[in-house]
Amino acid sequence: MRAKFLFLLIILSFSLNISAQKLSPNAQISLITCAPGEELYSVFGHNAVRVKDPAHGIDWVYNYGTFNFNEPGFYVKFVRGKLNYMLSVGYFRNFIYAYQRENRSVREQILNLSPLQKQQMFDFLQYNARPENKYYKYDFFFDNCATRVRDVLENEFKNDLRFHSDYKDSLSFRDLLMPYLQEHYWSRFGINLILGAVIDRKATFRETMFLPDYLEKAAAKASIKQNGTVLPLVKHTQTLFFQTENDTSTPFIIRPATLFWTLFIVALILSYLEIKKKKTYKFFDFIFFFTIGTIGMILFLVWVATDHTAVVQNWNLIWALPTHFFIAFVLLMKNKPAFLKYYFLISGGLAILVLAFWWLIPQEFDYAIIPLILIIALRSYGYVKTLS
Repeated sequence: MRAKFLFLLIILSFSLNISAQKLSPNAQISLITCAPGEELYSVFGHNAVRVKDPAHGIDWVYNYGTFNFNEPGFYVKFVRGKLNYMLSVGYFRNFIYAYQRENRSVREQILNLSPLQKQQMFDFLQYNARPENKYYKYDFFFDNCATRVRDVLENEFKNDLRFHSDYKDSLSFRDLLMPYLQEHYWSRFGINLILGAVIDRKATFRETMFLPDYLEKAAAKASIKQNGTVLPLVKHTQTLFFQTENDTSTPFIIRPATLFWTLFIVALILSYLEIKKKKTYKFFDFIFFFTIGTIGMILFLVWVATDHTAVVQNWNLIWALPTHFFIAFVLLMKNKPAFLKYYFLISGGLAILVLAFWWLIPQEFDYAIIPLILIIALRSYGYVKTLS
């Protein structure tokens, strides 16, 4: 329902006339910051630019975070990182209504710009919104709705704009994401799983502005020069909509760590029963290694077969071996091949090495994978012993 509503918002944006127009002296240009939502696509918030000029009946929002669901090959392009995002222009009343429906706070920072600077920024937004200019290749960390707005400010005002901060480049991109995922346990697990080591480097102050909240904070401390006088970039800040608080936390019993530790206990029990009854539980191993192998296949394919820059160099592939996908079917065979013993010797050894050298691996792993790695080591040891 929400996706359909946002799509309707995009459609409405196409009806606006984006031809050149001169703003009145009382026009305002604002940075809009929307609070995080419940869905994964919205959990980090959103930025847009509002242009308001009552003298000309203008109250428009310029939104760099939209895409066309009807684009040919939409899902394939989305998965492969080749989907074009675009700058859309819509009526602000439709924009804020969409966020009210999603119960997401909307904050506005009215920029302290001279009439000439307002016109300059407005002209660029109008030019950028033309059909031949509005599309761009989205990148979550380096080219998104927030970085695009940052770039507009920097490119249009150049040396007149200055961002001030005491930021010490002490946080990695992963560190910056985690506070938004505290109550989103499965999203946090999935993001930590699929994003590679490249996001564990320290982000510069400018790079932190890929997050809408950080762009908002940077704007609040920024200054701009007008006719030789340095002034605050933000003239006034106001909240246009306050969200009501909802409990969206995942129940303890269905969090990844809880389920995976429970699965480890099941694996321990099965391993004990195998020794006692001299029986192999192939069905459990098939499902487990098939699942881990599928994860490994996905991690490998998004690394080598997509344009997503944040999923490369993923060290999770040390334990989530893509070959587990094929080995799962071998486990169903009555007469198991001789190489299987050596395969599980390597598989179990890699799992133990990951746990032993956890802190030396140049990627931050999610702690919820520990029971999964322990299961790999446990079941691998069982097969090595059985096939010896």
